Amino acid sequence: MRREECVELFKRIPEEYHPQINFILRNQAVLSVDQVARFEPLYVAFRGREGGTTDEGRAFFVPYEEISYFRLERIVKLGDLKLMYGETGYVDAEDRLSAGTEKKEAAEAKLKVDAQTPQPAAASSTTLPQDPASIAKQNLLDRIRATRASVAGSASKIAEKK
Repeated sequence: MRREECVELFKRIPEEYHPQINFILRNQAVLSVDQVARFEPLYVAFRGREGGTTDEGRAFFVPYEEISYFRLERIVKLGDLKLMYGETGYVDAEDRLSAGTEKKEAAEAKLKVDAQTPQPAAASSTTLPQDPASIAKQNLLDRIRATRASVAGSASKIAEKK
């Protein structure tokens, strides 16, 4: 692949998708792009990671001749792909179907939320925490108290034996 081809492809792909691009090299190695630093005359310099590893933030200097192709690691609708090439107003069956299912899923989610929303209860003498942080804190305090009680009970039994 030549420099001009790489630059042209990157111009077509929206910038928010750049971290989802993989370079597939001639030897079938995969390099995941985080951010492109420079398109030099003989190579591209970018930050990323090798496919199959968790080592992020590595610098790569890849000669254009070693790049076999790019891969966008996300599901791309045909309308989105045509939009990258300047074609507007294209809506295919997949786009129409996904729009219909998204509306249906949103309606179902709203029904679930409405069904799961607790009705206001009568005022009670004890109020329990409602937010997750308070609940977690209360659970942790209960476990610490239980552990201390069991340790104190064990210590008193040992003292009685002496």
